[in-house]
Amino acid sequence: MLLLVLGLMLYLGTRYRIAINDQVDKCLPPYTVFLVDRHDSALERDGLYAFLAGERMAPFFPMQMQVIKRVVGLPGDTVAVTEQATRVDGRTVGEGLDLAGTLGTPAAQFVREVVVPADAVWIMGATRDSFDSRYWGPLPRHHIIGRAYALL
Repeated sequence: MLLLVLGLMLYLGTRYRIAINDQVDKCLPPYTVFLVDRHDSALERDGLYAFLAGERMAPFFPMQMQVIKRVVGLPGDTVAVTEQATRVDGRTVGEGLDLAGTLGTPAAQFVREVVVPADAVWIMGATRDSFDSRYWGPLPRHHIIGRAYALL
C-alpha cells in the first residue's frame, strides 16, 4: 500500500506543477494561481499554456521563468498585427502595442502579417501591455511545457 501511495505521489509530482503570477500587472487578470499539467500539451485555441520565457523575453524576464499565456493562433492561421489591434483570421484577439515604448522600439516596427508556421503557435496575454507574440512572433510548439488551468 505504501508503494502504491508513493508511486501515486511521484506520478502527480512529475505531472502537475503550481504556477504563481506575483506580478502587480497581470497579463491574465484576475488570476494569480495556475495548475500546469505537464503531460497535456494538445493544442486548443484559446487554451492556456505554460512555457519558459527563454531568450524571446529576455532581459525583462529570467530565461527559466515559467510563463502562462493563451494560444490564440494555431498553425496555418494568418495573424495581422497593427498599432491598433491584433487579428487572427480576421478575429480581434488583442489591442494595441503598448509595450513598444518600453522596449525602445517604434510600434510601427511590430506591424506585420504572418502565417503561423506548422510547428508554432501565436500566444498572447489578455491585456494591452502583455509581452507576447505581438513583439517576438510565433512560439515554437516544442517550447510548451503543458496546459495550464486558472485556479485563483
